[in-house]
Amino acid sequence: MLRTGLIVAALVAFPAAASAQDGGSQALLECREIGSDKDRLRCYDEALDAQYGVSEELKEKRAQYRRDRFGLPVDDSGMRMTELEAVVSGVDEDLRSGMITFGLDNGQVWRLTSSGGLRARIKPGMTVIISESGMGGYRVRIPEKTGFKGVIRVR
Repeated sequence: MLRTGLIVAALVAFPAAASAQDGGSQALLECREIGSDKDRLRCYDEALDAQYGVSEELKEKRAQYRRDRFGLPVDDSGMRMTELEAVVSGVDEDLRSGMITFGLDNGQVWRLTSSGGLRARIKPGMTVIISESGMGGYRVRIPEKTGFKGVIRVR
């Protein structure tokens, strides 16, 4: 008798579980049709979170990835940017130490290092390009000018 009750309970529960999976599969198929990479990824995440629950471990892993990529930002699709073009919003030069720090219109703050040879001074309103250097650091260059200068992101 108990065995029959378990079989009946399993048969009743099976269509509900199958229909939940069908709904999840349908949501994934709808996500697949989205053209924008950013929107499609967000749709997939939401559909999978609804079907399987939110993974706190995965959230922490993504947050750690963003912290590890402190230098250049991660774009909306989660991909690491290889270079950043921005406008200088302000420059601060410490006359005693000779350190030059500059802010960008996106809120980032960078400090020049002694490596490299940039043939122009960084001034507010100027467009700069920050990219990864071949040695694992970062460098700034000014379009239309020769040379580059090493930089470290401060904030």
